Amino acid sequence: MKLLIQGLKFFIFGFLFGLGIYTFDLVAISVSGTFNSFFAGQTLKASEINTNFSTLKTAIESIPDWTKNGVNAVFLNGGVAVATSSLANSSNLTVNGRISSSSIGVYCGVTASTYNGSTVGGYTGAKSKCETACGNTNAHMCTAHELSISRQLNITITQPSWYSAYGYWIGDITPRNITECSGWTSNSATEGGSNNNAGGPTWNLCNSLFQIACCL
Repeated sequence: MKLLIQGLKFFIFGFLFGLGIYTFDLVAISVSGTFNSFFAGQTLKASEINTNFSTLKTAIESIPDWTKNGVNAVFLNGGVAVATSSLANSSNLTVNGRISSSSIGVYCGVTASTYNGSTVGGYTGAKSKCETACGNTNAHMCTAHELSISRQLNITITQPSWYSAYGYWIGDITPRNITECSGWTSNSATEGGSNNNAGGPTWNLCNSLFQIACCL
């Protein structure tokens, strides 16, 4: 009987530890309700053991509904809040604090077709075209920062290609308003857009046809 009790204790501890719901609280799930403790030489009661397993069942069922899809962890129901008790503005993810990541946006390719400033279709149009170009819904028109990082990583970038500097200045030789082609909606020859070239960042007239540099 003593060996049976000890075996049961080790089983329960190992079971809880594996689930991360023992005192270490690995997945932020605590055990609530009645949980009976046993000691050596004690006579076990079926009702007490059943109560323990009922408490464990409740704790297990309260673990968030994460599922695995390939190498990804997927959470379909509700949102995720970090360091806060509620989601902000009905968002799917709210983080109260700074987010640190080892990943950075870098060049992933260019669009198959060329576009002038108006056929880009605005910032949303550029993103949609880059999603197709890179085969990922997180792809978007590259920013100056992302192209700089890409060059530092020795990533080959197709040129010439449009990119987003989100800035405004006057062309130095022939005065032109460099406005990102009015938010990538204009093909006016009196406006310019940011352009990636062999020598680095430059600009070109909005009636020019270039591919769009895409980053991910």
